[in-house]
Amino acid sequence: MGSSYDAIPDFGLLYDSVPLYAARQDVAFYVEEANATRGTVLEVGCGTGRILLPIARTGAAITGIDQSKHMLERCRARLAAEPAAVQARVKLAQHDMRDFDLDEKFGLIIAPFRVLQHLTTVDDQLRFLETVARHLAPGGEGGGGGGGRLVFDVFNPRFDILVAANGVEREDTPEQRLPDGRTLRRTYRIVRVRWIDQVSEAELVYYVDGTRYVQAFEMRWYLAAELRNLLARAGFRVREFYGDFARGPLVDGCPEFVVAATAESR
Repeated sequence: MGSSYDAIPDFGLLYDSVPLYAARQDVAFYVEEANATRGTVLEVGCGTGRILLPIARTGAAITGIDQSKHMLERCRARLAAEPAAVQARVKLAQHDMRDFDLDEKFGLIIAPFRVLQHLTTVDDQLRFLETVARHLAPGGEGGGGGGGRLVFDVFNPRFDILVAANGVEREDTPEQRLPDGRTLRRTYRIVRVRWIDQVSEAELVYYVDGTRYVQAFEMRWYLAAELRNLLARAGFRVREFYGDFARGPLVDGCPEFVVAATAESR
């Protein structure tokens, strides 16, 4: 499964320049989860360090993995600007999220910002969950009892938006100046919705000094009951299920599905 992030030059810089990403409310939530954990943290899909670095700054030891070479390069560059004590708490490695072996157990494994939605088949979802279960600390070593925990988020699907998808580009980042002097503008579009597969074929279009770069990818959307069944099938027990990063209730119209689960077989 190749990374669409590596098809665009300087993608890590472009990613960090998108205001929508900087404004996300998930950082404080995952920092709180890390602070409540006894033991080390693993972030799957760490990207440029948007969440990994704030966790490391609080004193937690954290390993970050990502499939994208460009994103990890950007993360390493940002890490190099941190104090030595923060740098010493961080390990980074390139891995496929479906199958990795770090020879370590973690009190907390996080998969923020819809990482699981890039797994479009049940087989890949189960491979990921089985790999995570192998890396979770056994009972007594994770936070909150019951061993290590998996915490992740996906969006609550907006069916009105999916039904209205027409392939038209819509701007989400007005033109702005990058730190190196170039200009960036970004649009997005949903090219197609595969209803049977519960997959949206999406594109993010980056205009850099007028040059058009297209990041095409698929996003698998989930229903709440489906997530519970998927986790149960993989041997996990859902401990918390929130509707937003303020730990609000799971209700119709909530923006997110935020899940904390433990592997019952551990």
